[in-house]
Amino acid sequence: MDNKLLKLPEETFGEYIKRIRELRGYSQRKLSTLSSLSNTTICRIEKGTNGGIENPDAETIAKLAEGLKLNKETLLIAAGYLEKKDTKEANDIKEYIRIALQKLGWINSYKDINEETITYVEFLLKKYGNRYKQIP
Repeated sequence: MDNKLLKLPEETFGEYIKRIRELRGYSQRKLSTLSSLSNTTICRIEKGTNGGIENPDAETIAKLAEGLKLNKETLLIAAGYLEKKDTKEANDIKEYIRIALQKLGWINSYKDINEETITYVEFLLKKYGNRYKQIP
C-alpha cells in the first residue's frame, strides 16, 4: 500500500479522512455519493473532536472505505478499532478465524472466506469478545 494512504501519527481520524479525500480529488459531496453517507456525516467526521463525529461506527467506516477505495482494515486501524500487527501475527489470527468458522459450519471450505470477512470478524471479536469470555 502507498504510504501516502496511511494515517500519520499526529493526525486525527477526521484529518486523515479529509487528507485521503483530497488526495483522491473528491469533494465532500462526491465522497458522500460514493460512500452512501450524507454530506453532513462526512463533514462531521472530518470535524472530529471539534463538534463532529470523533469515533464513527464500523458500518460508517466500511462505507467510507468503499467511497475512498481503501481496505476496511486500513480504516479500522486508523480509527483505533484494530491494532497494526506484524504480518506473521496477522496471518496466524486469520488462520485461526478460518478454522473456527469452518468448525462452526459457517463456511464449507477454506476458500469460502475472503480477507475482508476475516478482517471484519477480527474487528467484531476485539470489540465484543470480552463480553462473552468464559469466567474460570
